[in-house]
Order: sequence, then structure tokens, then C-alpha cells
Amino acid sequence: MSDGQFGLERSRSRPAQSIAWPGAAMYACCAAALQRLTALLGWAALALASLWWGLPAPLVCTAIWLLLRPLASAALAAGASEAIPPWLSDPWGLCAHAFCHVHGVRIYDAADAPPRLLLPGVLHFRGAVLMNHRSWGDFAVDPAQAHAVVIARTAAIAATMLSGLLGVCAGRVLAISRSDTPCWAKTAREDLARRCRSHKRYLLYPEGTRRAFDANADEPVPLRVGGLKNVYESGDAALVVITVGKEKIMDERRGRVSFSSRLYRATSEPLHPSDHSTLDSFLSAVDDAWRDAWRRAYQLRHDHLEHEWSEAPLRREVRTAPSESLTRCHSSEQLRPQPSC
Repeated sequence: MSDGQFGLERSRSRPAQSIAWPGAAMYACCAAALQRLTALLGWAALALASLWWGLPAPLVCTAIWLLLRPLASAALAAGASEAIPPWLSDPWGLCAHAFCHVHGVRIYDAADAPPRLLLPGVLHFRGAVLMNHRSWGDFAVDPAQAHAVVIARTAAIAATMLSGLLGVCAGRVLAISRSDTPCWAKTAREDLARRCRSHKRYLLYPEGTRRAFDANADEPVPLRVGGLKNVYESGDAALVVITVGKEKIMDERRGRVSFSSRLYRATSEPLHPSDHSTLDSFLSAVDDAWRDAWRRAYQLRHDHLEHEWSEAPLRREVRTAPSESLTRCHSSEQLRPQPSC
């Protein structure tokens, strides 16, 4: 074998070495720095939004409510045909609706229907509204869409600062304690039931905690019995409401905040304890309605996104059609015979 042949065989036996792009290391470094900067900006935006809604926003909303509510009452007394809107019922409700407006919350009840915040027909409902719990944004979005008082732990009220205090003072937040503390005694189930009966609607989170970041966050889980037992013993109707996407508004685990959020909602028919002879039967009916509404809410999101994707090529065609026709006209003008001089 000649030296040339030996060299050729030796070069073939060597493993292939990848040719590194000279700027690959710099690109990776810049991408990592940009990712860290984006994360820091997200946490900063979340902190500023939390401080705004926790401290100055309740004061601003209270001042606006004190100005607008007498005007609305005077218009109603003068014979106005429309009643006072739900967002103007109290200062905390105005703050919750302002939160939804600023963060661009749009809730869809059907794939081909326009979004609306207030739950359809909820003003005529009396009883317990059972909702899924996702993130911090729930404390404003859910009371706004159900127009109901919300049951919240004292720790959650303290975390929302003046906003939580405003809700307690306005009678829109019922504070409970799950354990004995130096400042609060554990809330008895009977005491909570008595306080709920004094309101037309009250909001419960039967899951018990925020679940947007669990491993099975997109799957329904068994519900806690305590609050549902109160609903059954009080004879109040239960309305299941599942809203998908609430964690995108304020993501306290990943440090993100959104000012344009699309949510998807599904509801059940009201469940009446009088239709069930035992607590177990009522709990089984609530669980079935919960899982059915859960499935329909996620299916609605899928159908809505699929509808948008199917319309996207049509919108692109409509946008490009004028330019194409203009090109054709321009081409025809060029091909048209010109008059001789």
C-alpha cells in the first residue's frame, strides 16, 4: 500500500469533527443573558403590579367610587331605566373590575361568541359559586365574574394589603383561618355557614389551594368536603364554574404578568341539595358536574384556538389580495400597447 493510500485510509478512519461556528459561544452567551434579563423584567413587572393593586389602587378606586356612586344613585332616583351596574356596587367591586380591565381579561363562553366578564345569568342566582383556583389573579377575576363575596384565608388577605382590607370593609371578603394563631382563632365550619347565609352569593374554591403549577394542573382532582358539606346542610344551590387560563394574568411562580389574557369558561346547571337525599349523593353530583365543566372549558379553549388557526390563512389572503391585484394591474399596464408619437 502506498503512502498516499495509507493516508487516505487513515483519514477515513478518523471520526468526523463538527465545525464550530466562530460566533456560537458568543451567541449562546447573549441568549442566556437575554433570558435572564427577560426573567428579571418579568419579576419586576409582577412586583410593581402587585404593589400597585395592593396599595394605591384601592385608594384610587375608592375615591372614584365615592364620586360616581352618588351620581348613579341620583340618576336612578330621577327615573333612569338602567340599574346601578355591578362594578359600581361597592369600591372593592370597582377595584376588581378595574384589575380585569387593565390586565385585558377577556372571558369566552363559546367559540363564536364575543367575550364578556360577568357570568351570564349570575345576578339571578342565589347560592354557592364553586370555582377552580389557579393563581393570585383569581382574587379579582372570580369575584368580578360571579359578583359574589369570596371566602379567603387571613394570610391571603394580608398578602393583598389594602386591597384585601378594602374587601373586608366592603363586605365582599369573608376572612377565615384554617388553624389557631395568636391573632386569629380557627374558623368553625358552623360559623362560616352562618356568615355565608347572610349573602346572596358566595364563592368557594373546593380544590382548597392554587393548582396551576401542579404536575396534574390540567386535570380535575377530588374536591374537599368541608365547604360542600356546608352548602348541602344550608340548602343553598351550587353552581360550578371552570375558567381556563387565569394563571396567565399573574404568574407568581414564574414571575410573569399579562395585560392581555384570554380565558375560557364553562358552567354547570345549578345543583340543588333538595334533589339529593344524602350528602354522598350531592357530593357525587357536584363531582360529576365539576368534571364535565372542566372538560368543556378545556375543549372550548381548543376549539377557539383551532378556529383562529383555520381563519389565519384567510386573513393573510385578504391582506395580500389587494397587493396582488395591484401587481396584476401594474403588469397589464406595462403590457398594454402604447400610442405612437
